[in-house]
Amino acid sequence: MNKKNTLAQKSKHGHQKVKSYSTHTKAQQQRLLSALEQAGVKGITSIQARHELDIIHAPARVYELRHNLGKNIRTEWTIEANPHGGNHRVARYVLLTGKYRAVA
Repeated sequence: MNKKNTLAQKSKHGHQKVKSYSTHTKAQQQRLLSALEQAGVKGITSIQARHELDIIHAPARVYELRHNLGKNIRTEWTIEANPHGGNHRVARYVLLTGKYRAVA
């Protein structure tokens, strides 16, 4: 069975467009890694991962990228509004150069 979710978005003309995303772990890892590479020093917040990339549990995907693929991802804590206007303390993930080294 091919598991896909759809994420409805509004186009610049107000029309609803639907983006289809796979819910498979590997697909989510690849979406997050691509977004981190494109974001540069601005990074990606957990809210962005949820609403723009359709990744419900970004911390799990970041853990996997660090520990399974050796990606060096820094976590910064910040306050950000969700799409409904409520402020939340969220993680901002920034991809750094080099390999991840677990803190002993």
